[in-house]
Amino acid sequence: MADLWETLKERPTGKALRLLVEALVLRSLKESLRGVYLRGEAPEGPLVLALNHHGFFDGHLAWLLGKLCRRPLSLLVAEENLRAYPVLKLAGALEAGRVREALRRLRRGEWVALFPEGEMRYPGPLGPLREGANWLARKAGVPLLPVALRVVLRGYEHPEAFLWVGRPLPPGGDLGRALGGLLQALDALLAKTHPREVPEGFREVLRGRRSLEERVLPLVRLLRP
Repeated sequence: MADLWETLKERPTGKALRLLVEALVLRSLKESLRGVYLRGEAPEGPLVLALNHHGFFDGHLAWLLGKLCRRPLSLLVAEENLRAYPVLKLAGALEAGRVREALRRLRRGEWVALFPEGEMRYPGPLGPLREGANWLARKAGVPLLPVALRVVLRGYEHPEAFLWVGRPLPPGGDLGRALGGLLQALDALLAKTHPREVPEGFREVLRGRRSLEERVLPLVRLLRP
């Protein structure tokens, strides 16, 4: 039986609701973060994206990556979260247990993203991974794409988000080593970069909220004798 929200997607009401949900997600990112920065490129074709999970904005950032790359993206989400907020299905959220639907979407050429740690963890080294990402990639015959992310408060008033897209792995590849190494490299790069500079290789892909001093600076310059 088709899911009510998936049926609604194709109707004018559903399309309008999807635009509203996506606008709210984008607004949340812009108003809460100073900016989002990206390094690396995603290859063409269907992919299973595997991201570390350490904060509230991780799902938002997975959604944004799909939009930036102009790829349909479904994010696997815990079923209890979607029971509470089913409207998120219109923006690509899919119950983690619906593996057949995830495979169908991969075979249509879409992206499926998930957090293979299986839970939100305190920011630090990558935790133990579950087999879901590798299983999906093997069953669908598509590459795995490790994506390391951090949302950190550095030299400005608001946090900044960094996404580092790694090299694709063949199905069954060593995801733990690839994603763990990428996350470690991201942390090391952030640690050696001045808190008010963009880390090497990253580019701003979403401009967010400026610090108070940045907003006041034009007035200070105007009033300076």
